[in-house]
Amino acid sequence: MLIGRMLNIRVFLRFGVAAAIICASSIVGVAPGVGALAGLGAGGEFHPLTPARIFDTRDPLINAVVAPLLTTPTGSSLDVQILGKGGIPDTAADVLAVVLNITVTVPTQSGYVQAYPAGAAAGISSIVNFAPGQTVPNLTVATLGADGKLTLRLATVAPGNADVLIDVFGWFSTSSYATNGARLMPVGPARIWDTREASFNGTGLAIGQAQTIRVPIRGADSQTPAITDIVPDSPNVVGVVLNVTGINTEPNNVPTFVSVLPDDPVGQVTTSNLNLAQNQIKANLVIVPVTNVDAAIRIYNNGGNAHVAVDVVGYMLANQDDGLHPRLGRVIPLSSPFRALDTRETGFGNAQLGPGQAEAWGFNQFVGSVTLDGVSLGNQVALLGNLTGTELRRVFPSQPVSTFFTVYPAGAQRPFSSNINVTEGVNVPNMSVVSLGIGNEIRAFNNAGYIHYLFDVSAVVLGD
Repeated sequence: MLIGRMLNIRVFLRFGVAAAIICASSIVGVAPGVGALAGLGAGGEFHPLTPARIFDTRDPLINAVVAPLLTTPTGSSLDVQILGKGGIPDTAADVLAVVLNITVTVPTQSGYVQAYPAGAAAGISSIVNFAPGQTVPNLTVATLGADGKLTLRLATVAPGNADVLIDVFGWFSTSSYATNGARLMPVGPARIWDTREASFNGTGLAIGQAQTIRVPIRGADSQTPAITDIVPDSPNVVGVVLNVTGINTEPNNVPTFVSVLPDDPVGQVTTSNLNLAQNQIKANLVIVPVTNVDAAIRIYNNGGNAHVAVDVVGYMLANQDDGLHPRLGRVIPLSSPFRALDTRETGFGNAQLGPGQAEAWGFNQFVGSVTLDGVSLGNQVALLGNLTGTELRRVFPSQPVSTFFTVYPAGAQRPFSSNINVTEGVNVPNMSVVSLGIGNEIRAFNNAGYIHYLFDVSAVVLGD
């Protein structure tokens, strides 16, 4: 069976309530197998690229027309050429999906951005949520539409404008592509680095202005929880998937951006993964190549002094044996992002998650109903999607609240890490790799206040 470009999905979720744990009942029987697995080739395999900026409404060297994008309450759209840019092949039949960081900067109104294949319907899923004057990035795994283009749709509360940047980090191939790539092996989440803790890096010092730190990846150990070689010490590890949290709360801090790079930067850094305002704590998912030079990555801070915490959620493993693992780690994108979970909706309980509480959600029906060419994909080990925290509410009216929110596989100890950091009055999205645990269940934990959250799935990771 060839892995092509389109994946159809039908999802049915029900829920039941027991004490503080909300469980999604999802017993629908055993889904049929995916069929013959011979000839999958490079289907669903990742090809890392050196991060490159391929679209920037501010830069005449990248775009012929330089002007902010106009926004409206009903949404305004622009088709952006992605195929053939930044190292992505120019043959549509070879490209299953692309990995992009989409950044909105200096919008004049509050709003959100959607990204979907050109020629497709917009749907309801968003990639980036922003307030006036903010710079907000988010990673996405996107399929492309007509002529290899991606549609960006910007909707705001009132007419306005915003600049938009797109950085490319890699792409997933179809089975017709001649060269094998790497498979995504989900792990954790687990913390491998934290500049605030001397036990992680020996200093406990923040990253200074225009400074770069080196973070070992191959053979990296997690300290919370304690796991030796959570990333194997193998030359076949050619990339890593990290949730990087910037903590810009040092005295006299200034706005800054953080870049995650495969090697020491030479000259001006041209891409960014995190944009931090003063006193802000924010996370963003990154996928970055790991080279054979010294099996590490670099984290660059542009301004002031800022800390970073690094949580590994997966790594990219090349040269997999199709005889032993014909399916494991192949990433298959949905035809468009699908809203699998929204706690604001009646069907999901319409209840906020309280302080110090965890909820369980079952995805058996989701897994059983994802099909390729009418055939169930069968076993899946993880989901890739946009997790958004919204409507954070105080416990006591007189006490302001902020929180961190963590999603992790059922059966695992709750990790000392977060997917998103949320403050009052702000919608915070972050692309997440969510490993499925026992019974295809996940857990969601909220640290403080009362919060709603959404999960828009854009791709699944196959298991054997």
